[in-house]
Amino acid sequence: MKEINALDLRRKFGEIMDEVRYRKEPFIVKKNGRAVIVLIDIEAYRASQEHFRDEAFIEEYTEERIKEFLSEDKLDPAIHEAARKKLGR
Repeated sequence: MKEINALDLRRKFGEIMDEVRYRKEPFIVKKNGRAVIVLIDIEAYRASQEHFRDEAFIEEYTEERIKEFLSEDKLDPAIHEAARKKLGR
């Protein structure tokens, strides 16, 4: 991943945009020496959002299923206790 400061990005925006778009080269943009944003191509962004949604769904589903198992007492005692701790019960 390449880095560029904000001033250089302003000067070379078209060139940087082409690198991001066609070469799939992400850039970290820095301002006053601090990383402030990342430029990535649209396909990478969409893939990351899809992955994020999938991960969020898995976490929600997992916690929901643990609650169901807890209420039905289908877990062995060791797993039951670990699940209670995870849920903060």
